[in-house]
Amino acid sequence: MAKSLHFEAKKSIFATTVAKATFLFALVLCNSHTNAQDVKAFGIYGGFNFPITLDEGLSKDLRYFGQLTFRATPIGFSYGYDKVGFGYVLTPCYLQVGQQFSIKNSIGGDIGTRDIQMDYISLPVALKLHVNDMAFFRMSAVLGLNINYLLNGRETITHAASKVIYPAGITIPTDPAYLPVYDGVFIPSVNNLEYVSNDKFNSIQLFAALGLRSDFDLNDDWSINFDGRANFGLFDSRQASYVNQLKNPSGGADFNGNPGAPDLPGQRREIYLAVSIGVSRIIQTKNKFKTKRTGITNRGAKNIPRPRNKRPKG
Repeated sequence: MAKSLHFEAKKSIFATTVAKATFLFALVLCNSHTNAQDVKAFGIYGGFNFPITLDEGLSKDLRYFGQLTFRATPIGFSYGYDKVGFGYVLTPCYLQVGQQFSIKNSIGGDIGTRDIQMDYISLPVALKLHVNDMAFFRMSAVLGLNINYLLNGRETITHAASKVIYPAGITIPTDPAYLPVYDGVFIPSVNNLEYVSNDKFNSIQLFAALGLRSDFDLNDDWSINFDGRANFGLFDSRQASYVNQLKNPSGGADFNGNPGAPDLPGQRREIYLAVSIGVSRIIQTKNKFKTKRTGITNRGAKNIPRPRNKRPKG
């Protein structure tokens, strides 16, 4: 019964969202005018993002706590095409995502960082629904899909020597520098130790995007663009074989002497809030008015009879 109510609630929220989007689109179309211009623009942009790694396993591991993280989007290119009421924009770029986590010792002290980072070549494709269509300023709601190709993925660990608590199910390294005691494990100092390598990550990832974009035309040739989007990873960023390894531990012994794994099992999703600013070169094309034509030939004034071809009988 509870599942049914939960499902019905989800359906209701989805229906409400669709209705709002449909109303917005209809409102935009109603406010459009026939003599507006189509606007094409090419440009470059840069920015940064706030990545969030939602990992069920890490959330249960008391050694790790998420930190506010900034990643760069150093350069990207844009192509946009706007009509009355709507448009689309392509913004390929080099993208970095993945959150940093602080590492805590057995008494809650901060001793280091676990850094999750993925570098992508990203191809975001987005639909723009104009909130307004002023001659020099366009504000748009943005709905997009990002296709990301992985260049490099890794997780590195840096920490000082200390004592930490290893959860049951996590393999303790056999290195003599790791010394289990009755209430934890003494660990050595490490710097940028690769904990998860590139081959454990998926090469392709998809993100759904939702946000706002503004295009401010400085003149007939140039515009400035501001873009803010929330991007939601649709799949786990790690390969299925690695995720299964976490679910079915078969590695070195954990604190209790049972087979362990590198991390606790659980799904992972990447989210990032992206902010960018760019400049674009505008190419405008006016919609030409076309006179409607019919198949009827103009025969002069109305009610005038056509000349008769035959002579009257005499």
